[in-house]
Amino acid sequence: MSKPSVPTPKPLRILCFGDSLTEGYSMYGMQWTPYSETLQTRLDEQLGNEWNVEIETDGVSGQLVTAGFKKRMEGLYGATRTRERPYDWIIFLGGTNDLAYSISPTKIHDEIKAITALPLETGAKVLMLTVPECGVKNAKLDERRDELNGLISGDGREGVHTLDLHALIPYHSMPSAERDDIWDDGLHFTPQGYERVGLMVARRLLELLGSESKPAEGGKDVVEVVGKRR
Repeated sequence: MSKPSVPTPKPLRILCFGDSLTEGYSMYGMQWTPYSETLQTRLDEQLGNEWNVEIETDGVSGQLVTAGFKKRMEGLYGATRTRERPYDWIIFLGGTNDLAYSISPTKIHDEIKAITALPLETGAKVLMLTVPECGVKNAKLDERRDELNGLISGDGREGVHTLDLHALIPYHSMPSAERDDIWDDGLHFTPQGYERVGLMVARRLLELLGSESKPAEGGKDVVEVVGKRR
């Protein structure tokens, strides 16, 4: 009797794209713990052997959405490997550095839309993360951040979804003991903080994937969105 054939895992390609909060910066650059590591682990656990989850991390510390992000995305989408094996999901987090330079929320969001138009045009979906707080308490900065996050959350383009990281991981309202565990320097997260980000992104992404399919027994047949594009 011949052995039953083992199905080939279906590919799910994810790009985590952003600045230092995507790169996983902490301890003044002495430690790097990108949230994508936790995201990979959790998706592998939840999606089982049916899906081959491949995550690429592209974060550049200190870079602005309005000065560098678009060139990087164009470089990724100009590469042969991306054209042949395009991403299915983009996880986008950026804007902290632009706000620090007093760039207007409208200009930042216009650039975010231009950057993410590239993957959307190939059929990828985008999960936007809102910009988290920082240790500095400044009324004008808070107002600009709130405006930018409102624009991000209100992005109604097809294929764009959001995760309100600003609300999920606060700085000032977080108990001090927890803040010490999660926040590194008032701007970046600790390794434990990046792990929390990864878990939240995984939960949201699984929710989105599951909403587009009917889970099979065991909940593993989560993703039909990949097949829809292909």
